[in-house]
Amino acid sequence: MAAKAAAVDSPSGFVDAPSSVEGRRVVIVGGGWAGFGAAKHLAEQGYDVTLLEASPNPGGLSSGWRTASGKTVEAGMKGFWYQYKNTFKLIKELQLPAWPLTDFTTSGFWNPKGLVTEAPVFSKLPQLPTLIGQFVHTAPLYWALPLEDRLTMLPFLATLADYVSSEEAFEKYDKMSAYELFRKCGVSTRCYNEFLRPTLLVGLFAPPEDLSAAAVLETLYFYALAHQNDFDVCWPRGAIAELIFQPMVERIRAAGGRVLGSRLVTGLTTDPKTGEVVSVEAADRSTGETFSYPADALVFAVGITGMQKLVGATPALAQKADFRNVMELRALDVIATRVWFDRRVATRYPANVLSGFEPTAGATFFNLNDLQDEYRDAPGSVISADFYHANALLPLSDEAIVQRVVEHVAKCEPGFKGAKVVDSIVLRYPKAVTHFSPGSYPYRPFQATSIPNIFMAGDWVKGVPHGANGLSQERAYVTGLVAANLVMQRLGGGGQPAEVLDVDPDEPHIAAARTAARSARQFADALGIRSPFL
Repeated sequence: MAAKAAAVDSPSGFVDAPSSVEGRRVVIVGGGWAGFGAAKHLAEQGYDVTLLEASPNPGGLSSGWRTASGKTVEAGMKGFWYQYKNTFKLIKELQLPAWPLTDFTTSGFWNPKGLVTEAPVFSKLPQLPTLIGQFVHTAPLYWALPLEDRLTMLPFLATLADYVSSEEAFEKYDKMSAYELFRKCGVSTRCYNEFLRPTLLVGLFAPPEDLSAAAVLETLYFYALAHQNDFDVCWPRGAIAELIFQPMVERIRAAGGRVLGSRLVTGLTTDPKTGEVVSVEAADRSTGETFSYPADALVFAVGITGMQKLVGATPALAQKADFRNVMELRALDVIATRVWFDRRVATRYPANVLSGFEPTAGATFFNLNDLQDEYRDAPGSVISADFYHANALLPLSDEAIVQRVVEHVAKCEPGFKGAKVVDSIVLRYPKAVTHFSPGSYPYRPFQATSIPNIFMAGDWVKGVPHGANGLSQERAYVTGLVAANLVMQRLGGGGQPAEVLDVDPDEPHIAAARTAARSARQFADALGIRSPFL
């Protein structure tokens, strides 16, 4: 069916786009932190915003995510870390009736033999210089990993200064796997297998042998090492879709923006003279009817797999090298589960990281009775458990995956051995999460693209002027704000640019180490001496 020309969806039907907004029409493809963040800011600055989302209920819970008894659930548990300044600022701006996040919590790290160690709440402890604080405050805690194994990480920590000493150094670290770097730095086999490997499986959703060393260093620095408190994490007290995304969608609509579900982008129309996009075509997934949305600027806020589908189906994108480069990237499989038990079983920690329970997958489990208001007074335990790098588990039946969850949780908390499952759900997401594989950095897109009025947002873009890195809700949201600012700069339509709060600056000893590393790198390069880590 031919697209309806210059049509705009509205609750009352389809109307021509008003000419008064020409030059300020922005189409955003994709929701989430990046898409909703960009749409909210642009709509509030008076731009004519249309957000197109493939799911039927943008910002809300999917009606398809229901248990056998009809319970609607949200996929996965997502933490909010100490340096999520922009996310916390957004939540305050939304003026919600109650703060939607827990306090910072402790976390347990487990292997099949038992507890490995715990992560304390560092912000409640005496403040010490980073690296020193983390070591001092975790030293008195229980560690199954001997001190001599933990100390083998010290040479690895020196690379935190070296990998950013030059652009060339960063690219070399990107081509190297994290496993290679740990081996070069002399990390012990036990430290690698019992601590570093499982930490990265749940932090970047892949084993170190399949992760870029540069991405690992960026992520560890942002989440744990730049400042003593950075590893502190809190959790949503309910579904993020209901607590945060729906209020964001309401703000977008209140400012005049349109948020449209069941819209699958099918093509772009470009100006033959300038090459710029002039409209976006999208099909209504429920009716099959196609509509055309006029665009003076376009923001893609989708993941790698979604973007690859768009490039493959859109000649205007496929002829551009930066968009074709996206086809070189990879995405990872994840599984999210939720399990209801017939009785309450107390857990030592509300959040738990599992290592060695699956040969190739990482896992976490969360006690929702301790974290979420809905389950605080429930008669039975409610456990959310997620598997990362889950490709080997995807073919299993729901029953087999739930049984794995029960067995893993019971090994950590023996009280679950007698508990019976009364309800459950298993949600599979193949190729759903960014994979920061070795050598992937050159193929990741910048936010500004080779098509002057198309911009990118999401945790997988590069060149973001902000310290948040890795698989981060904060990074995704920040890229949405930056994309909004790029659109405003491009269109020249006025309005206040979005304020982006950066992470806390490097502590003096870290800044000095990085300055020394840059000087040493320049001196070594002049003499033709290679870094011992490379």
